Amino acid sequence: MVYLNQILMKICKLLNTLFLFLIISFNFSCGSVKNFTYLQHNEGRIISDQDAKINSVKLKTIQYRLKPDDRLQVSFFSLTEEKVNFLKKPDIEVVVNDSGKIRIPVIGTVHISGLTIKEAEEKLKLVTSEYLKSPDITIRLLNFNITLLGEVNKQGIYNITESKINILSVIGQAGGLTDNANMRNIRILRNENDSTNLYKVNILDDNLLVSDKYFIKPNDIIIVDPLKAKSKNQQTLATVGLVVSILSSLIWIFRFR
Repeated sequence: MVYLNQILMKICKLLNTLFLFLIISFNFSCGSVKNFTYLQHNEGRIISDQDAKINSVKLKTIQYRLKPDDRLQVSFFSLTEEKVNFLKKPDIEVVVNDSGKIRIPVIGTVHISGLTIKEAEEKLKLVTSEYLKSPDITIRLLNFNITLLGEVNKQGIYNITESKINILSVIGQAGGLTDNANMRNIRILRNENDSTNLYKVNILDDNLLVSDKYFIKPNDIIIVDPLKAKSKNQQTLATVGLVVSILSSLIWIFRFR
């Protein structure tokens, strides 16, 4: 009986050792630390800026055009004396109505739908120049919201304060990607012309820089898929762990019967 107990104990230790080995192997199979460390120290020669440049691309210019229901913050600055300046507050919030117009105090309605933010600023500058001295207009889109889901560190809805932002900056705002993110398969849901279109983006490919999906549009939904291979390994590891636990339990039960 003592001899049998010793055999059972050895089997139990062997199973636990095997399980530990699988965990270590799984962790190392996920990739070397060198593949994830930024700005690693290199003992070699100092590389000049010209030598460091590996590619140069011309980005596609994508300008957002204002549309009905857009919420805007319009900021006014001018050299007009305060006593004759009809704009008591330099910042006002307006909504583009169904006719594509916004209402400015005293001035009235101004049609801006279909214009870029820069074009709308110039139009308002021209219109208000009849009432204000050397006006300067700044418009900020308040309803520039995007949603990030999946393998990002902080899922959620984000309000973007910039009029132009790319997908890498957006991912950065979400705390970056998890170790299980599939950077070759990121999907973008985008509303276009009364339809919802689904696009696939690979952020490991520098051709992304010349894609019209490089820049994000208001109300985009970005979904970062998991790595299927890693998910499968996790399932396998969990299954092996369950089997080892069951066998170990059976051995202990049999030993003390």
